[in-house]
Amino acid sequence: MTKRARHLIIVLMGLVAGLILWLTPPPLDRPAPPVPRLAAPDAGAVQTGSAVDLLSWGRDPTPLFLVDVPKDALPNGLALSMVPFFVDWSRSVLSGPEGTVRVRNVSVGGNPTAGENLLGTVEIPLDGLSDVQWCLTPDRNAKGKDTAMGHAQLRFVFAGDAQPVVLGRDGRPQRLIRPLDDLVLSWEAWRPPQTRYDPIAGMSPETYALTARAYSGRTRWLGDALRGNPWHCYPLRLPETGDAAATVLMTGLLMGDALARRTIAAMAEAGELALPDAAALTDFTPADKAEIAAAFSTAALPDDPLTHLMGEAELSYQLLERSCITYSLGVIQLALLRLHAAHDLGPAPRLDILPQGIPTWMEDLADAGTGELLGYVPGALLFVARNGKVIPGNAYRILENAGLLHEQDGQPLLYEYFFKAKTPYGDLRDNLM
Repeated sequence: MTKRARHLIIVLMGLVAGLILWLTPPPLDRPAPPVPRLAAPDAGAVQTGSAVDLLSWGRDPTPLFLVDVPKDALPNGLALSMVPFFVDWSRSVLSGPEGTVRVRNVSVGGNPTAGENLLGTVEIPLDGLSDVQWCLTPDRNAKGKDTAMGHAQLRFVFAGDAQPVVLGRDGRPQRLIRPLDDLVLSWEAWRPPQTRYDPIAGMSPETYALTARAYSGRTRWLGDALRGNPWHCYPLRLPETGDAAATVLMTGLLMGDALARRTIAAMAEAGELALPDAAALTDFTPADKAEIAAAFSTAALPDDPLTHLMGEAELSYQLLERSCITYSLGVIQLALLRLHAAHDLGPAPRLDILPQGIPTWMEDLADAGTGELLGYVPGALLFVARNGKVIPGNAYRILENAGLLHEQDGQPLLYEYFFKAKTPYGDLRDNLM
């Protein structure tokens, strides 16, 4: 071997050793400390918004603001980050080929690892929908589809040439946020900041308020991916009426918006939202006050039969009766009733949302206090285990039995997404540079 060859081998071995050292992570015996603010959040540092803050938000036609997730709270103590969406009915066009609906408080970005949530105003073209899906995010430890835990939501996918846009403060499309591929509607247990969801506590309607949240799909997906949760999405087989997808979306938006307005009204009635005195409103013009009334008042809701039904709706979350699954399926059921009536399609399919023959003690859970609830838990868990339709992983069968799912090879068509494999937005290796 020549001297030059030996030198070349030594150089190559050095490069390989250097590459191995560069790719090897540092030892973890002395890890760097995490950011103090998020590693040990100060429970006393919650920043409560005032009624004037809410009114200022109400007069802004296209609010866009960044929420500090572990700190920002509404006057009732609930997390600002989980605020329900509102529909701007006065600036929406609900019919015709140019129909659009404008929605506030849509989670369109931010950084969940740093506790940032960007809430924006989104304008949605009603003729842009290409698909509606019922999606389940099962527990990260689930084996197969039949998981006992999970979260259900509705996903609306849009065609590439008719996608929703995020509006800037000037009312024009926000250039720094590209149009949305999809929109997710999700019914959740509304909690204070820094409070994790407890499914056992969720059996009691006294524990959580109910909130209807809207996300850009990619924002919701990122949060679920960070939790290690996959998506199981079932495309819906809806009537071929031309307006079926838009009807499901509008039904979900109306349900969530009516819930949000009634929640704000209940806050004011309970004294949780004290109205400011006249001195605090000196910079609010008559036009501002009219804008605020349109933003919050139930009078702003369109004249729709569903609006009157929502007048009797409960404002609390309850794991079996008023949860993500019952509301997501309830939206589909109401939309089907509307479509079949509007197009004279005969009786609409009926979804078996609640199990048949609920025992009396289970019905009593709606009125059980926290102390009483503990006595019901063993029986409730047994009941849920024996009634597969209540189990999140089996809930798709309610749609299958009603003939609302497409089939592939004799099985319901299912799109499975996981950040380590296939995501709804392509391979991560194509996006992470």
